[in-house]
Amino acid sequence: MNWLTKLFKKLFAGEIAAKVIPITDEQIIERYVLTGSEFGSVVSMIYMGECIGFGELLQTWEDAEFDYAMLGFRTCSLDDFVGYGGYGTPLPGLRVARFVDEQPVFHAKYYRETYLGKVGPAIDYARMMIDGEAQTGRYEMPTTEHLVTRK
Repeated sequence: MNWLTKLFKKLFAGEIAAKVIPITDEQIIERYVLTGSEFGSVVSMIYMGECIGFGELLQTWEDAEFDYAMLGFRTCSLDDFVGYGGYGTPLPGLRVARFVDEQPVFHAKYYRETYLGKVGPAIDYARMMIDGEAQTGRYEMPTTEHLVTRK
């Protein structure tokens, strides 16, 4: 076996990958804030319905939220990210440590189980483009604020 084959085996076995691309706590936090704010921005416009790639955005936030929670922090609610990503308000509760026996709350997972695919557009855009009539509608703004522990 030549040296190149040995190198590839080490790479694909993950022996070198962990050493080549280290990820710091700061990068995990940055990824969590970025993915949460992107998802919050999209949810702030949910009255138009779920956009293309909505499920993938949710998945990236869900993955980042898990990694962030594993650092020992309390997670931020969807409402906090809607405010931060959609309207530019401050992001409260970032970097707040959980108590020793406190279980993490996964807001993205709750969103997936409760809202994903269930919040349609408030108005029928296809019909509006055909008949040109004004429409009104009602929609439920998704929330996870009730899951937050603010002690």
